[in-house]
Amino acid sequence: MSVKNDPLVINGWTEQRHQGEPMSADNAQESQAAYEGGQGSTLLLLHGLGGSWHIWKPVLAALGRHHRVVALTLPGHHGGTPLPDGVEPSVQAIVDVLEQDLRARGIVRPHVCGNSLGGWVSLELVRRGLVQSATALSPGGGWDRPEDFKGVLRMFRIVFAVVTVLMVISAPFLRFGFVRRLLNKQAMLHGDRVPPAELKGALNAIRNTKMMPKLVANIGEAGPIQPLNVGDTPVTIAWAEKDLVIPYETFGRPILARVTGARALTMPGVGHVPMYDDPEQVVDIILQTTTQAEAVTP
Repeated sequence: MSVKNDPLVINGWTEQRHQGEPMSADNAQESQAAYEGGQGSTLLLLHGLGGSWHIWKPVLAALGRHHRVVALTLPGHHGGTPLPDGVEPSVQAIVDVLEQDLRARGIVRPHVCGNSLGGWVSLELVRRGLVQSATALSPGGGWDRPEDFKGVLRMFRIVFAVVTVLMVISAPFLRFGFVRRLLNKQAMLHGDRVPPAELKGALNAIRNTKMMPKLVANIGEAGPIQPLNVGDTPVTIAWAEKDLVIPYETFGRPILARVTGARALTMPGVGHVPMYDDPEQVVDIILQTTTQAEAVTP
């Protein structure tokens, strides 16, 4: 496959919208650190900065009909494996600990899908030859000018600074859809679809991911993703059409220039975190990539 200079709009998506209610497979097991359910080849799901595996709930059951789904809370995040003492937070440090976690779980060359920071981590797993395929949904790691990333740094610093106050003020009102939509407006178009308990948990995850400000600052100092040729590994980079966190023109084009050999797509009608906006579309994109990989696997 070759990288397209511009992402292609996926045709044929239905206009049907789901309410994003959490779904789980009958054989599912879950904890603060991980979810596991379904059957088939292993599919690893990785969330974005300050999040947890819970953000994947709208797609777990559908993916579980095709794969053994393992959704992990990333290392260094609330509920995930801590980074080792003395280790500075960085993308590579997260990938190092995640690689150890996968080995401990007996997970060898899974498919992987990541969103935002999880998308960047997914691409680093490709670099290390640890995955069978990768799907990156609006992945972090792409920018050309330092000032572009400084805007992201400011945004996350503000979020981390106000999240505790926000939790207290918003708690009595989370039952109202318009409040949930307002709180989620940067990340998704249909934030009202996030159940109140899930949104409360998401805010708590941000508050308790103590490394977040330092991680973002370190990422800015280290710079964007290093050039990567994905080789024979099927990789899809899919960008949210309505991404307000890392818009395509500023962050998508640079990462496509750095990651060669990937398939490039646009996800129409969704925001930066697309799982609640259009779970069917997310599932379909992931399965396109995993199906391609398994068709060529000896």
